[in-house]
Amino acid sequence: MNAKNDLFSHVVGGASAVRLAADLDVISRGELEELRDGNLAALARAVHETPAVSRRWPGLSPGATVADIARLPLLTPAELAERCPPHSEDFLLRGGLPGMVLRSSGTSGRNKVVFHSWESNEIVDLLGARGVRAVLGKAPKRIANCLFPAELNGAFIFVHDLSRYVPVLTFPLGSTMPFAEIAAAIGDHGIDTLVAGPAFAAELITTSPPDQLRSLENLLYLGEAMGKARLDAVHAVLPGLNVRSLAYSTTETGPIGYQCTRLSGTTHHVHEDAVLVEVVDDETGAPVPAGQAGELVVTPLSDTGMALLRYRIGDRGYFSADQCECGSPARLLTLLGRTAQSLNVDNWTISSDHLMGALEPLGIAAAEDVQLQFLWESSRFEMRLLLSPGTPQGLSAELVRQHLLPAYQLRKVMMSPRCAGFSVERVELAEFERSARGKVPVLFQRM
Repeated sequence: MNAKNDLFSHVVGGASAVRLAADLDVISRGELEELRDGNLAALARAVHETPAVSRRWPGLSPGATVADIARLPLLTPAELAERCPPHSEDFLLRGGLPGMVLRSSGTSGRNKVVFHSWESNEIVDLLGARGVRAVLGKAPKRIANCLFPAELNGAFIFVHDLSRYVPVLTFPLGSTMPFAEIAAAIGDHGIDTLVAGPAFAAELITTSPPDQLRSLENLLYLGEAMGKARLDAVHAVLPGLNVRSLAYSTTETGPIGYQCTRLSGTTHHVHEDAVLVEVVDDETGAPVPAGQAGELVVTPLSDTGMALLRYRIGDRGYFSADQCECGSPARLLTLLGRTAQSLNVDNWTISSDHLMGALEPLGIAAAEDVQLQFLWESSRFEMRLLLSPGTPQGLSAELVRQHLLPAYQLRKVMMSPRCAGFSVERVELAEFERSARGKVPVLFQRM
């Protein structure tokens, strides 16, 4: 890269050799790919310097290219849960460095422990800050961080840490303060940007005195889609509020995508200097052409922390063949929701394995006999469990509830203040909801 473009790159600290563009809009496609390839080379070197990791991916050469990565086997959430710390060091680059431990769940019924070195966490923070600047067009002045701040969850820490790179004055309010106190803080301090989960934000805005929220200019949401019903409810109170995605991100990989001022909904630019994203056929794993939908597979380009090569994150989407009107060379990725195995509900990931594991003691073993529905009305949702006529008789809502509550993620959703009720109904299979492709998902969400 030339001297001019060096002004638009950032060298991650510590032991990392990763370089990131400060602003993807000001570099060319060639320069973006140069950064990407350099970071891929740093990842490949780190893999080869770590015997345990190198044994997992023997096909990765020191001079690996993007095409070489695409020939590696896919990594499933179940495999990661089985072998990630503290169970083994199969994914810890260079044996691990001081850092932070987080927890994530996925399509397996088992939680995954995720390790971020401080260097890999710095990449996460820098990408988050870059996304905030891109989506707002200007740096916010004051951010209210209203994400959940405990139990090994990383979202609250992510927003807190990225704020120093924006830079911005941040208010770590969390999601457990009473709404009246949060609204008062927004009004008293003239906070212009709220960061929260979609359901939390909708409930806060629709139940607080509008005059206390008049300083709000932006709502940046994280964790799931906003949904039309919640967006309409928010705009009914604050018509001019700019509602956008803070980031497309997972606990395991960190930020994958961001929105510019021209994007909204579920379409994001990809952080292509920091992550490889593939769209593959759901069944064969083969790449699909641009514009065709498939399963998303992600490889973070980090040379410290955890190596996650071709990780199946559980989302579906497609690449657009068009370039964004903003002029950024970063490709456009449109999300189509979770794969059939899992669903994001109120910032928690629910999987079909979680559900079926909890129902098995009740004599329900076939996934095709079950559909768990989450039916949203503005900021609240009803849980409705549909059972086919082939399931055992006499399963009351209370009995089923007792079996679901021990499952951590299900308990978090069922005990959420936004859960308005839980019911169990025996219906014909024809009454189960179907996807646009004619499939009957075990988990269904209507926003």
